[in-house]
Amino acid sequence: MSEHRRRIDEVLGPSYLADVSEWPLDELRRRHAECLEIETEVSYVRRVTQARIDILEAELDRRARGGSVGELISTLPEILAGDGPRVPVEKSRLTRRLAPSMDIQWRRGREHLITDDTLAMLPNLEDDELRSTKSELGALEQEVSEQRRRLHRVIDRMDAELAGRHRVGQA
Repeated sequence: MSEHRRRIDEVLGPSYLADVSEWPLDELRRRHAECLEIETEVSYVRRVTQARIDILEAELDRRARGGSVGELISTLPEILAGDGPRVPVEKSRLTRRLAPSMDIQWRRGREHLITDDTLAMLPNLEDDELRSTKSELGALEQEVSEQRRRLHRVIDRMDAELAGRHRVGQA
């Protein structure tokens, strides 16, 4: 029985771009579109993860101050719009699609961290559970950020190949 490989594992594999210059133009465009779709999914997971971390930090702060759950809820817009540890604008990279497909299948073993259940149970979680979940989210954010950086290198290589073909009139 063969092992199932995720699309991102294929795209980030060492041999994925080995013969990119030999791919027919249609194949290059198809793979490029697939990479953009994967990048949108990874970026979405990263954004959701960052938002969950910000909310858990605010909940821990709220508890330390003795604030109410209503206070946390009323400050959600500020929490989610906060500056946080973001990449400077000049180094940021916008996704070409704003949201992933609605039928995204994200099975990486940590999907429970980015579901709404995490937030719905927030008032019932012990402080240690909050800290543990925040730590897991931090690890997930680092993982998807690294995947996103590597994926951008693949997309950049495909962009360069497409641009080169346009210059010589092959595209």
